Amino acid sequence: MTTFVLTLTAIFILIPLSVKVGLVDKPAGRKQHTGSVPLIGGISIFTGVGLTLAWFGLPDNVHYYYLLCGGTIVILGVFDDFMDLSVKLRLCVQVLIGSAMVYGLQLHVGNLGNLFALGDVTLGYLGIPITLIAVIAAINAFNMIDGIDGLAGMLSGVTFVSVTLMMGMGGQLEHAVLPMVLVFALIPYLLFNLDVVGKGKGKIFMGDAGSMLIGLTVIWLLIIGTQSDTASFRPVTALWIIAVPLMDMVAIMLRRIRKGQSPFLADREHLHHIFLRLGLNSRQALVVITSFSCMLATLGVLGEYLMVPDLIMLILFLIIFSVYSYTLQHIWRITRAIKRYKAKRRG
Repeated sequence: MTTFVLTLTAIFILIPLSVKVGLVDKPAGRKQHTGSVPLIGGISIFTGVGLTLAWFGLPDNVHYYYLLCGGTIVILGVFDDFMDLSVKLRLCVQVLIGSAMVYGLQLHVGNLGNLFALGDVTLGYLGIPITLIAVIAAINAFNMIDGIDGLAGMLSGVTFVSVTLMMGMGGQLEHAVLPMVLVFALIPYLLFNLDVVGKGKGKIFMGDAGSMLIGLTVIWLLIIGTQSDTASFRPVTALWIIAVPLMDMVAIMLRRIRKGQSPFLADREHLHHIFLRLGLNSRQALVVITSFSCMLATLGVLGEYLMVPDLIMLILFLIIFSVYSYTLQHIWRITRAIKRYKAKRRG
């Protein structure tokens, strides 16, 4: 409740301030919202989380590093929201933040679990570059998925609830504090972002500061949950609890690369855009995608606690990803077929 109140207070303070300094999102090009919307969701979430951790005392050094790295990514996001920074500069800062995690906390992806039923797959020195790639991937996955109201917040909420449950049941109680606090910080943001309060006049966006903070926090928690000395769940389970942002990012980037385009090119080909073109409104698309995410996360958590072998969980995930990727590649053919079917029914 403390986090909720602190985040809500930050929102009320930051809305008029953001308008004065110009930290707003104006409709143009791919952005089709109405009016200038304050980009203060990420700042308010970080404020609520940071003040809560400071207020009740930080459980260990991990949280000090989190606030340092999280504050850095928020600052990067704010400058990006203001000036639209280059991809290279954003990637450089993200690598530095990942390096702070690796060398400051000695925390990196070193064990992928028993993926092939032949014993644990250890990475050795490859773990460091793979960790940096994972940090960049997670940050940009949530940045890319943030395309309709509430989507990045709801999908990250699914992940944070899942991680809280697994860390709590797996004995990582000191680390379960962070995802639990994040859930309560997301609630006031979602109330404003989805127009539950304010009815348009108080609408706010997460901004790059928020989506990148969420991506960093997700990979931070997944590495702690799977790689630390007190790990509470398997690496393969992490795939399931971030399935939708991960699959959307990988499928989109692969398609762009095949077309000879930059994998970081902005477009309107993401999952939420497809649902909108199929005739759903943004709220309906949000419900469908969030429900899909909940289903996959639930399967991952159940697989973890029923101790379904890593290999089976990996194969199931790859099957779902393959179907997802194929559907995305042929979506317009599928869309035309659906529209023809609807036309026939109406006729």
